[in-house]
Amino acid sequence: MKSKFSWRLILAFFFVSFSALAQNNLLDPSTWNVGSGSVPGFPKYGSISENIREMDTDPFGNQAIIWKGIPITLTSSGGWQSDTFPIDHTKTYRFTVWMKKQNAFTGSEVFGTEAYDSSGNDTARNLGGNISSNPIFEAGDVPSLDKWYLYVGFIHHSSYTGTTSIGGVYDPITGNKVLDAGDFKFSTNSVSAKHRAYYFQGENSSDVLNFFGPTVYIVNGQEPSIAELLNPSGSADTQPPTAPTLSSTGQSDTTADLSWSGATDDVGVTGYKVFKDGTLEATLGNTSTYQATGLAADTTYSFTVKAIDAANNESVASNAVSVTADESPGGGTGNPVWSESGSVASYTGNVAVGSTSVPMGYKMAVDGKLITEEVRVELSDTWPDYVFEKDYQLPSLEEIKKHIEEKGHLPNMPSAKEVEANGIELGEMNRLLLEKIEELTLHVIFLKKEINDFKCSHIKH
Repeated sequence: MKSKFSWRLILAFFFVSFSALAQNNLLDPSTWNVGSGSVPGFPKYGSISENIREMDTDPFGNQAIIWKGIPITLTSSGGWQSDTFPIDHTKTYRFTVWMKKQNAFTGSEVFGTEAYDSSGNDTARNLGGNISSNPIFEAGDVPSLDKWYLYVGFIHHSSYTGTTSIGGVYDPITGNKVLDAGDFKFSTNSVSAKHRAYYFQGENSSDVLNFFGPTVYIVNGQEPSIAELLNPSGSADTQPPTAPTLSSTGQSDTTADLSWSGATDDVGVTGYKVFKDGTLEATLGNTSTYQATGLAADTTYSFTVKAIDAANNESVASNAVSVTADESPGGGTGNPVWSESGSVASYTGNVAVGSTSVPMGYKMAVDGKLITEEVRVELSDTWPDYVFEKDYQLPSLEEIKKHIEEKGHLPNMPSAKEVEANGIELGEMNRLLLEKIEELTLHVIFLKKEINDFKCSHIKH
């Protein structure tokens, strides 16, 4: 009971905070909960496992329920096509949603609508006057990864004669439109519409598209402005984050590993800037580690870090950490990297064999062959038994053939160029291979059934 009550408090606080913006919104995202699949008003696009809702950071730095599209199948990767809602074709409606893409630019974020007559026929028209069976405001790549953008689209009244679209994609930091979006208009027999936002043709389960705050408003002067949607608090963020605390966790003759903690902000820390000897070394996202490379042996460097927020306010510099790149691990002014507990010796730095550096995000790099009796890979991703779930959307052989002809490799598998550039992750590759084996097994079962049915029909005749 205590945990259920806590969730209710969190949800109540979230929706009261946005009550001014929620007023007259034709959609009701208060039905969102922590979980997976569909919720009232928002039927899922794709499978249950491709639609996950969890507490995460919203566009304003607050903790809120975020809908996440996680690619598993090629043609659908999460999101929704909402329930239909009634409209008045003599009025203009504005559709919005926040989206943020993580990890890679694979697949497309799709933001669109539908309009219907009383018989369920398509009635949305482009500004040229032609009926559109798939009215999409915008579909493509977000301008940058790991950053929220506000998507805005319009369906104008049926007598609208304008030919210039006014929708677009907005940067919440600058408030500027960074991409254009196509507008549509109703037909005189339009009676209902839908809100659509989903991830299409994602190829990697690590590539996540985040969704937040969908709205549909009648454009009548009572709807919140774009500026209010971008900044619901109504005031600019001018308060910088607090300074982080920096430390060095290890170094080699050419690298230095840095980590930091402790930075806070009234809205939310969104990134960090690393400085070497007072000069900007790197601008990072919301991470807490960095490896400086290309250092000269037996040379001392001074590093500092500044925290930044979504309004690009910078903290004062962290404490300075001096690092001397040395010929042996743990040399210079850093702390010793070896420790021993009982019979176990632990190394806190990175290990490079046959190489002078370890790529960012890894602990060990071996440039050469490796012999071992056994390798165990522990996976956090879903093992592909989801292929045998009833709602799994098995790609047809025609879809697979088309994908091979267009891209030269199987759907949801890395290309030869990607493997050459990035290598392969054994655990992930085994998961993908098993997914293909299970899909192939289903196709064989279906083909066997068709053959048996064909034989039976000929025996009867």
